[in-house]
Amino acid sequence: MQNYSLGPPIETFGPNWKVVAIVVALGLLFCGPALAVAWDLHDRTAWTIFYALTALFVALALPLVVFRVWVHATGISFRGLFRQGEMRWMEVERLYFGSYEMHAHHIPLGTFYRLKLVSSQGAKLSLGERVGRADELAERIAKYTFERLLQKAKHDLDSRATLDFGAVLVSRAEGVKLLKWYADTQMRWEEIAGYDFTSSELAFHRAGKRFAAKVRTEKVPNVRVLRALLDGVMQPLWQRQAR
Repeated sequence: MQNYSLGPPIETFGPNWKVVAIVVALGLLFCGPALAVAWDLHDRTAWTIFYALTALFVALALPLVVFRVWVHATGISFRGLFRQGEMRWMEVERLYFGSYEMHAHHIPLGTFYRLKLVSSQGAKLSLGERVGRADELAERIAKYTFERLLQKAKHDLDSRATLDFGAVLVSRAEGVKLLKWYADTQMRWEEIAGYDFTSSELAFHRAGKRFAAKVRTEKVPNVRVLRALLDGVMQPLWQRQAR
């Protein structure tokens, strides 16, 4: 039963049927031959293997089928097979969202999304690939959290703090730094010639550099806040440089 402690739901997001279809297809791929062998041999071991495989794929598919997410005026809630939870908009500290392409032996399976929320108390709500229309859900979450998070980020930047956007650090004094496992990329504000933000990656174009510095979007929380923050710094700078 749905928990209405956050008030009545405004919108419901169901399971990701694309992921369910992939799990079902894999189940048929493995269970079909096992059934054929068991039927042909009439052997207890063969039937046990078939039942075990069937139970495994049912256990994988069932949680995906029953998963639901609700958007409320005051927060977000979810219900799975064994657990449910909620997070109020005022508690949301970080929104991670990114897309990636999946292939099976060079056959494109489509675009998938990862979505995770982290509260100011450190609680995590990881929706992964389970929820359908994850890109629309991310839009809804941003609608309710953007202004508050942006004002906080502006205040911290003006206070000379270094803002932590996961794989991206922003400082009024030092500019922007991209953090990667093999090498960090430090860019002063005047070095930034432009940037492109997509659902899969962030690309920073640097003056005098041929290749852009890139980082995966899913590693950067509050991407919209970061974009607005950069626009607030870079637009006046570019206007002065153009004079």
